[in-house]
Amino acid sequence: MSARKRHPQAPEPAVFDRALAEGRAERFEHGGTEWVRLSEDWHGMPRGLVRVGGGVVPDYPHIARVFSLEAGMRANFSGPAHAEEKIDGYNVRIFRSGDVTAAVTRSGRPCPFTTDRLPDLIPPGSLERFFRIMPDGVLCAEVAGPGNPYMDIPSPRGGDDVRLFVFDLLRLGEPDFLPLAERDGILDEAGLPQAPRLGVYDLSRLEALKERIRVLDTEGAEGVVLKPPGRGLRLKYVCPGINVTDAGSEAALELELPGEFYTQRLVRMVMALRELGQAQRIPELGARFGQDLAEGFSAALDEVEATGEIAQRYTVRLREAASIDALLEHMGRGSRTIRVVEESRAHDGRHWVVRFRKIFRRSSSRLGSLRRGAPVFD
Repeated sequence: MSARKRHPQAPEPAVFDRALAEGRAERFEHGGTEWVRLSEDWHGMPRGLVRVGGGVVPDYPHIARVFSLEAGMRANFSGPAHAEEKIDGYNVRIFRSGDVTAAVTRSGRPCPFTTDRLPDLIPPGSLERFFRIMPDGVLCAEVAGPGNPYMDIPSPRGGDDVRLFVFDLLRLGEPDFLPLAERDGILDEAGLPQAPRLGVYDLSRLEALKERIRVLDTEGAEGVVLKPPGRGLRLKYVCPGINVTDAGSEAALELELPGEFYTQRLVRMVMALRELGQAQRIPELGARFGQDLAEGFSAALDEVEATGEIAQRYTVRLREAASIDALLEHMGRGSRTIRVVEESRAHDGRHWVVRFRKIFRRSSSRLGSLRRGAPVFD
């Protein structure tokens, strides 16, 4: 596994100038400050790394996945691992540049939604305490719930709108997570909302960890993340049921997503059920997996027949009217396969309630072609 995937990166600021010269980065202004963003992977550094003013915001690396909990812990941890609930939402990094608090997505772009809703997501007093304690700190968080504009699966942890959960801390310009004990002390002192901590486990407590995962599964949670106390590999392990949810939610895009998207989820589900001592559920969840996949695709056919397009619909809340246009532009920027169309906006006395749909151009086109009798060579 490469260092790029295993650890955060924070290259020297001058690296971004070389990336600009080679056309691998873009420069823009946001919040009165110059941003430079890597627009693609370059020399082992990931797309989405950003320099804001003179400071570098480390990326949040992807977390390694294990399909076997026991074998994964045995192979990758030499001591106890801290378990936290994995929240199913979108990843955002929050930091301060001068007097401006900024939020950035994995792609390295400012997130209009998080920026607008930040006073709802984090008590302002908590945020100020955090930046007094750690002026160069970067909050690594997940935003989840049915009011999430980026995902169509509502996390059970998001209530009836959205909630934010901090799960790691970084420092500007430094390529390492804070050790967990230091992280926990700062987050607790600041009073920030956090991803649920599930305890510390080693192989002698494997059955206790499995029981926590079985409970999470009944609650519709995504799974767990296992972390060493300091530097080292992090692992994620998902609950069986979330695989059925994922397959059903993306059934309309069967002609667009790679087949591995569905087969991997089937493999994860069956392996988890066996390891968690729930093999008797395989017929039930297997039937649901296939049924949700088939019915979801059938619903996509109905939609194409009625409207000529495949779309997902969202309802989100924003504090400022200007944020609506910024969010819709952000979501459609640079995409050749997705078109975002606003359907309505109205003020409920506190927020703008915005309804929009994402139209999946590629799937709509391919499914339309099949319905018109286009030949396929396979």
